[in-house]
Amino acid sequence: MRKLTQIIIVFFLCCVTLFFVYKSGFRYQAEYQEQLRQQNVTSDLCPLRNFVFVKTHKTGSSTMSNILLRYSENNKLNQLMGRYPTGTEYGDLSQHNYPPPPSHEHYNAFLMHADYNYEYLRSKLPINTKFFTFVRDPVSRYISAFNFFKHKNAYDPINFDNAIKLHLEDNSDYLINTHKCKNCHNTVDSVAVDLGFNLKEYVKSHDRAAYIKAFLGKKDEELDLVLLSDQYDLSLVLMARRYCWTFDDISYLRSLESSSKPFVREETKAKVLKFQKIDAAIYEHYNKTFWELVKKETMEPSARMKIG
Repeated sequence: MRKLTQIIIVFFLCCVTLFFVYKSGFRYQAEYQEQLRQQNVTSDLCPLRNFVFVKTHKTGSSTMSNILLRYSENNKLNQLMGRYPTGTEYGDLSQHNYPPPPSHEHYNAFLMHADYNYEYLRSKLPINTKFFTFVRDPVSRYISAFNFFKHKNAYDPINFDNAIKLHLEDNSDYLINTHKCKNCHNTVDSVAVDLGFNLKEYVKSHDRAAYIKAFLGKKDEELDLVLLSDQYDLSLVLMARRYCWTFDDISYLRSLESSSKPFVREETKAKVLKFQKIDAAIYEHYNKTFWELVKKETMEPSARMKIG
C-alpha cells in the first residue's frame, strides 16, 4: 500500500511538472511569435516576403491570387487562412479560426476575399508587411460583375443593356437617401466596399465629398501599392520591380474570365459611371497615382527586378 502511494505521488508530481513545462513552452511560443512579428527584417523587404493582397471583386484578383499562391508555395511562406471549408469573405475576420503557423515561424501572407480589417491583419503579420490591391474602371467592372453574378435575370434575361437600365432605375434612391441597393451585391461600388468603405456612414455624412477624400487619405496610408486591372501586365511588372520578384514569379494564366462580352450602349455606360460615385472617385485617384508611379519607374530605371 505504501509503495502504491509513493507511485501515485510521483505520478502526480510528473503530471504537474509536465503541465508547467507545457504552459511555459506555450507562453514562450506566443512571445516568440510576437517577437518575430515585430522584427523589421531588411531581407524581408527585397524580395518581399510579407504581404497582404486585398482582394476586390471582378478586378482580376483571382488571377493575382493564383500568382501569389504559387509564389508563397515556392518560397515556403505561411498563409493566414481560415480552416476549410469556412471562408473569410463574409463576417468579422477576428472571429475566424486560423491554424497556427509552424513552430518558431510567423504568418507571411493573406490573400483571401474578406471583410477588410487593416488593424486586425496588421496585428497578425510582421510590421514590415506590405498591403496592395487592384482597382478597375468602374464601368467595365460593373458590367463584368453584373454579367458574372447574373443580376440581369432579375430584370431582363434577354436584353442585357435593358437589364442594366432597369437595375439603375430600381435603385434611383441609392446613395441619395439610402445606402441600400437591391441586387447590387459585389456589383455597385464594390471596390469601395471591399476596401472597407462604410456606405451607411457616407449617406449620413454632412459633407460627402470630404468623407470620400478622408477615406482615400486613409487608404493611401494603408496601401503600399494600388494597381490597375485595366493595365494588368504593366501592373505585374511594376509590382515585380517594386518587390524584387522575377518574371517567373509573375507569369500567369487568367482565372474566371468570362468568354462572353455583353453589348452595352454608350449612354447606358454613362449612367453606370454616374451611378457609381464612390468607385469612380477611387479609380480616378488611383489611376492618377498609378501613372505617376510608372513615370517615376521609367525615368529612374530600377535594377531590382531579377530576370529568370
